[in-house]
Amino acid sequence: MSRFIVKFLAGSLLPVGLAFGAAAGALEPGATGLPSCDIQVSRHGGMVELEALAFAPAPATGIYEMQISQGGPAGRSNISQGGAFEAGPGVDGSLGAVSLSVSGNYRATLKVHWNDGTPDCVRQVDSGRVL
Repeated sequence: MSRFIVKFLAGSLLPVGLAFGAAAGALEPGATGLPSCDIQVSRHGGMVELEALAFAPAPATGIYEMQISQGGPAGRSNISQGGAFEAGPGVDGSLGAVSLSVSGNYRATLKVHWNDGTPDCVRQVDSGRVL
């Protein structure tokens, strides 16, 4: 009887697991079939690196703008970078990167304008502290 229950549960839960896996995969950048963007935040020693990324399921071009505001013990600063880019499968999605001191507060906004008419992609991250 216990073998029957195990087989029944395994057969019943398999479709649920597959559906969950498919839904989770849809959350990956570019998985919707449309170009997308993101800001990756990583720490290296006493620094925080903010990297602007673009993802495209097919070759795409556009223009990006990244604005970063930082405040800390030494004062405030504003950083702007941007320019033209190409993205697509097999193309490095990095648009640019900025390194900041961990001791400060920051807010970064990325705007990606796609040349093919796809709606703009906008992402924002911050240190979680008041600037």
